[in-house]
Amino acid sequence: MQFIDERLTQWAAQASGPQLRAGPTVEDLGSLDVVLAAADHLSEGPFLHHLIQATAHHLEAFGTEACKPLYDAVLAGLRTNSNHAAFASATDVLASRPALARELGLPLTRVLLGRLQEAQDAGDDLAVALIGVEAADCLVQLTLAGVTKAARLLGAMDEATEDPATLPEAMATRLPRLLGVLDAHHPGAGLRDALERCLMLDHTCRDATFELALGDLRQALEQDQYDPMAEQLRKTQDRLAELITLDPDRLDAQLYHCAIEAVLGLSAPDAPTRVHAAAATLRETLHRYRDYRYRARTPAWARPRQNDVFAWSELTVLLDGAAAHLAPDDPWYGEGHDILTALLRVYTAHNTVAVLTDAPAAAAVETLVVPVIEDTFLQHEHRQRFLQHAVAHDEELRDDPAAQRLQAALLHRTKSTENATSQRAGDPGKARRWQRLAHQLSEDFTAFVEQTPEHVLDRLELGLRTHEDVREAIADPKYGRLKARLLRQLKNSPDWLPGVSDEFTTLLETTIRYAYLCYDIGRKMGGSYTEYLRTRDKDGKKQKVDEALFHQHYREVLQFSALFGVVNSEVIDKAGGRTDILVSFGAVQFNVECKIEEDDASETALREYVAQATEYQNTNAGFAILLALDKTVGAEGAANLFSSIWIEPVQRAGESDPCLVVIIRVPGGRENPNLLRPARRPT
Repeated sequence: MQFIDERLTQWAAQASGPQLRAGPTVEDLGSLDVVLAAADHLSEGPFLHHLIQATAHHLEAFGTEACKPLYDAVLAGLRTNSNHAAFASATDVLASRPALARELGLPLTRVLLGRLQEAQDAGDDLAVALIGVEAADCLVQLTLAGVTKAARLLGAMDEATEDPATLPEAMATRLPRLLGVLDAHHPGAGLRDALERCLMLDHTCRDATFELALGDLRQALEQDQYDPMAEQLRKTQDRLAELITLDPDRLDAQLYHCAIEAVLGLSAPDAPTRVHAAAATLRETLHRYRDYRYRARTPAWARPRQNDVFAWSELTVLLDGAAAHLAPDDPWYGEGHDILTALLRVYTAHNTVAVLTDAPAAAAVETLVVPVIEDTFLQHEHRQRFLQHAVAHDEELRDDPAAQRLQAALLHRTKSTENATSQRAGDPGKARRWQRLAHQLSEDFTAFVEQTPEHVLDRLELGLRTHEDVREAIADPKYGRLKARLLRQLKNSPDWLPGVSDEFTTLLETTIRYAYLCYDIGRKMGGSYTEYLRTRDKDGKKQKVDEALFHQHYREVLQFSALFGVVNSEVIDKAGGRTDILVSFGAVQFNVECKIEEDDASETALREYVAQATEYQNTNAGFAILLALDKTVGAEGAANLFSSIWIEPVQRAGESDPCLVVIIRVPGGRENPNLLRPARRPT
């Protein structure tokens, strides 16, 4: 089809910049008959996007009937084109022309879903895998534009990620971002489960973690009270911190982390220092992010995300300007007008932030920021007088809606207080400012605040804000009892020394969390990594249960924990043998032995395996872990987790103190719970 190539070359040489971006018309290529005659050449080669552009122009000029033959050619090209670059260009053009996509209708959706399905079995065929993810990307954009129905795509994406480990890596790598975009607009579709499954793979875990963090952020902004919103934001921040530790160059995660730190820090006793530090880090990171953005290709669905990042960054800068004047000893002399302006900008920043959807997240400002600004005035009478004078006499602020709103809010809160004493003791701003202290003192908080100077309260609050406080607030009481029981026994060992105790506790906690995961794993979660935990899959096929999968899954869990940099597996020449898992905290090392028991998984039987774990600790602290996979689970079900963790002391001849081996038994090869029956009562 040399003629059509020549026409394209001639058109490109004569077209202006806007015409090149809009693409050729049918007339530019000769005529409708010429284009139809060359349809196969255009649809199967590198010029598929030009065929789509010409079809879109023809639709706009002549209507649906005149374009039907061209529709067939476009669909055929999307169905059969095997050139990734050509297909990517074609779907980019199609996504930017929703009128044409709407005309192509259900056949277009079926074609793109078909390419997505083909990619799942692509194996080493990189082009097929990449074409499949381009089809998914196009479907996401068309779904967000309301061109195609969301249900079809949501079901297909959930099915495609049922076992991410079986997908071609080039395809799987791009799916978490698309899942996150869809989850933002369809939060009840269950796509968080798909993202959770993507956490298990190195090439998908980073994007999946980020998308889950954004989901946590959206959930936080749905709260209408300070405490639950702040708690959910801390959860989001913790997830982002884990991602930043895993990937220090993750700029978008750093920006969100800084923004949340600034929002939460505004109500802290050290707000000026804390918010300023967050804003300074954000400014530096934002410069790098802008540079990256302008150098990288931006899909249509990603533009609102980038705008979202900039909106949160803008809010952080505003918070920094206001936080500098929240300190109780700031007199506001000299630069009072500028100070008041900075506070008012933050007070009405509710239209600044939006989280991946069109609806602005006004709740973040209204719930977390506005009360803090009001408290700043209510806690100091001279600041209220300053505002009153400015509204009455300052020409710039006299008609400012923000100043009027703030003054009205302060008046309302002052009038609603029963008396000055109860106002000072019961002011919700104090509980908000010293939230950790209020939580610790509970009913005594009001009286305590009444009798204690503010600078003392500030220092107490800073001292109480520890990692342990946060963990205790979310702890499961039964888990707490289990951990306390284990630590009581471990502390009796003379080896429970600084440099040993905290390190082994960290390893133990991570391993117990792994046991929780094994007990609660779903029938689809984890894919091939967790086959060893089930007897049969949903299709009734026999699952693969072997020691390699067992080791691998446990090691993957450790790799995505705080221990990711100190885990080694299959370490040879250790005490004349080979350890399954060796965790090294410098010179202090602990081994974890992984055993499968098919005959008897009772405490007495598992005791036979502890000698090996003990042997590997002969030159180190006397603590080890035996992780036992119980394949003897019968029709009555598995023993519960809390009855499956205990400590076995191992003391041999010639030793003065025993080595303590924590045994953790997890059920493997389990039946469907629907098939289980209670044991017969003893007669």
